[in-house]
Amino acid sequence: MDVLLVFSALFSAVVTAFLVLSLALLSPDMSQQTVDALTAISLQLASMKAPSSSAPPAYQAPQSFAPATSSVVINIFWALSLTISLFTSVLAMLAKGWLHNYATGLPSGPAEQARQRHWRYDTLIDWNVPAIVSALPILLHVAVFVFLVGLLIFLWPSSTVLST
Repeated sequence: MDVLLVFSALFSAVVTAFLVLSLALLSPDMSQQTVDALTAISLQLASMKAPSSSAPPAYQAPQSFAPATSSVVINIFWALSLTISLFTSVLAMLAKGWLHNYATGLPSGPAEQARQRHWRYDTLIDWNVPAIVSALPILLHVAVFVFLVGLLIFLWPSSTVLST
């Protein structure tokens, strides 16, 4: 269980780094907007110096920004991967606590210990703890797979540029 928690934490850190990098793809390039504004100001200043017979240059409004579909898909995959990984971490911590409580704090008498241990075992079965513990590695595998799909989409344009 500890290995699962460590892997989940490290994987979440890696996915978070990629997600922070890709979130910039969802917003407009502020430097380009600055260049556009400065160009418009330059054109206005140039038109003021020119003779009045010439028409002032037409102002071109900046285009509305819409992120690329691939950027949106990449962010969806990576956010989903991070969510699954964090959900797995929470479930692993809960399961570890449940299993710790199952094994500790038994009464001193053997008959009472057996009764208490059996009651705790029945409770673990009723709450499907074995199924939850078995599902944790599968959830992490799904998170890794979803991350890799997003990474493939992220790297695909660079591989097609390199291959031509």
